[in-house]
Amino acid sequence: MSTVTENDLRELKDLINSRFNELERKIDGVDKKLDIHIVRTDEQLKAINNTIAQMDKRTDQRFDETNKRFDDTNKRIDGVNARLNTITLGFLSIVGILVTGLLGIVTKVVFFPNP
Repeated sequence: MSTVTENDLRELKDLINSRFNELERKIDGVDKKLDIHIVRTDEQLKAINNTIAQMDKRTDQRFDETNKRFDDTNKRIDGVNARLNTITLGFLSIVGILVTGLLGIVTKVVFFPNP
């Protein structure tokens, strides 16, 4: 059996400590890289959110413009309908007057013939 000297134990302790220090440095390096990637990802996410917000604004504007066009078209159609209704009422009034006149003439001829 061999005996372990105090010197050997110190060497082992120093070796273990140096390995832990090395491992700690590597972990710190990875942590820094992760922090950098997190910051980049956050910036990209903000840029994407800004782009989406701008696209939403544009889409809303286009919908508003389209709705305005539909409203204008509906107003034009209403105007045409009003004119058509006026013409129809006028035509039907004239036809009604003519029919009433003809019925009056027919009634006079049938009920009051010439002697």
